[in-house]
Amino acid sequence: MRKLTIPRSAAISVQPAVDADTLVRSVLFIAVYLAIWISFHPFPSLADPPQELEAGDRVNQIGFSLLFLALAGWSYFNAPRRLALLSRPVLLATLAWCALSVILSWEPALAARRLAFTLVVMSIAAISLLLPKNSRHFSELLAVVVLTVLALCYLGVLLAPQLSIHQATDFVEPEHAGEWRGLFAHKNQAGAAMVLFVFVGIFVARMRSFALGALIVVLAGIFLAFTMSKNAIGVFPLVLILSRIIARGRRPAVGLTLILIILFIFNLFSVGSVLFESIYRLNEAFMPDPTFTGRTEIWRAAMQYVAQRPFTGYGFSAFWGTPEIVFGLGEHASWVNAASDAHNGYLNLALTIGLPGLLLTILWVVISPITDFYRQPRTPQTEPLQMLFLRVCLFSMFSACFESSILQQVGEVWFFFVSAVFGLHYLSVTRITA
Repeated sequence: MRKLTIPRSAAISVQPAVDADTLVRSVLFIAVYLAIWISFHPFPSLADPPQELEAGDRVNQIGFSLLFLALAGWSYFNAPRRLALLSRPVLLATLAWCALSVILSWEPALAARRLAFTLVVMSIAAISLLLPKNSRHFSELLAVVVLTVLALCYLGVLLAPQLSIHQATDFVEPEHAGEWRGLFAHKNQAGAAMVLFVFVGIFVARMRSFALGALIVVLAGIFLAFTMSKNAIGVFPLVLILSRIIARGRRPAVGLTLILIILFIFNLFSVGSVLFESIYRLNEAFMPDPTFTGRTEIWRAAMQYVAQRPFTGYGFSAFWGTPEIVFGLGEHASWVNAASDAHNGYLNLALTIGLPGLLLTILWVVISPITDFYRQPRTPQTEPLQMLFLRVCLFSMFSACFESSILQQVGEVWFFFVSAVFGLHYLSVTRITA
């Protein structure tokens, strides 16, 4: 594809004036990322039983719809051509298959609503990438958002621990009592967000200010430790090491093969443990909890359902929480019928959009970003941003082996993941400045 050259930004003066265009871009970007990471329901109480809203969350729907309209209006007048660059055949094929799964779903109305909302959120992620004027501006905006979220999380722990630390009185999973969750609904969400914040801190340290970036890394790292999120804490060092290996390599096939092998091993020793007795026994010998905190029960039930509809699945995001699952498991009913997802993003995709949809999604969010990373030459101007996007993608790919964080309607990890996927593709077809 022919490279599109983005005009070079004017040199930054000693005392740059904040013009109206920069102000609008900054406000829109900060509003989007605060809505994602703080959400419209921060510090939820976990003492009450969770409620299933059949019509969806109206506050989320209205809030993100307004953000989408604002960004669509801005894009129409500022960057329609650049937005088109984010499209690619594998993305279009994946979305077309998702649409087909809606038609074939056992809950087509529900699947259609959830796909529509997912497309809105994905569009917001794509357009928000075009808001920063350059990489330095991007780092400054991310620093503002991340420090705001971190401040709220720490204030919650200090001033409202009952709403920011898991309690023994939690209706679900009281065994997590004492583990920090900040403004998030679960300690695993908080842990994943903190890992992403560390990556942002490294990016800010290289792009804007070492002291500011180091502050973000320290604050996020301490909070991560107190979440005790095993998934996030375990995957985090692997991503740091693997990203350096990939960055120093020059052969996409080697990097892709390494990533796919790690993904295969993760899924073999997690989901595969319910298929192969030898794998379960191996986990039992070396792990304190070979059930992955009860996930094996969900994985076993999920794979039975995949076997019944392997090609079409049950419809986009239209399996968990449906009446057929909540009330239809019969003698197999357990906490599985109350699960919100498969706790494995790849298994969750096989359930909802079938095995062809799973393969298309892997091509889009696993293979394509890595090939895009190798396609763009690394320069001092682009390398920090490329590494940020690469680390976000790697963390999201691997953590999806234990959490369903792909093609969600709203999710902190998914939003930054799809932003990074778009970002690496955008870098591969454009030339940008620092």
